[in-house]
Amino acid sequence: MNIDSKSLEQQDIKMLVRSLELVSARIFESVISLNQMSSSNTPEMQALFSQWVSCLGEEVLRSIEKDGDLDPEELSSRIGVSSSTIISLALALHRQGKIKIKAIKVEPGDNVNSEICDCFK
Repeated sequence: MNIDSKSLEQQDIKMLVRSLELVSARIFESVISLNQMSSSNTPEMQALFSQWVSCLGEEVLRSIEKDGDLDPEELSSRIGVSSSTIISLALALHRQGKIKIKAIKVEPGDNVNSEICDCFK
């Protein structure tokens, strides 16, 4: 069997170029999206966002008041946000002095970055 290494190298280069094209397109798309969002950052939008964050923060506080524990997975599924959002809210509440994080219980994860779009997988 005769394998042409030059042909394999060309195929590898083509795959690399295609991969870089896709990554570049995603980055460009993200920049455009971020630009559109930032141009919509009016005082009204800021107020609405602050109200939304405040409502979510109140849910975190209510959850903690029951027994002093916070289960990000349970709360996130109950209110419709990611567990990463719940953890971020808890950290913000801690920084504001509204709660005091005294312990963090963790377990091994599934090696899936939940904050990366499925289109990159």
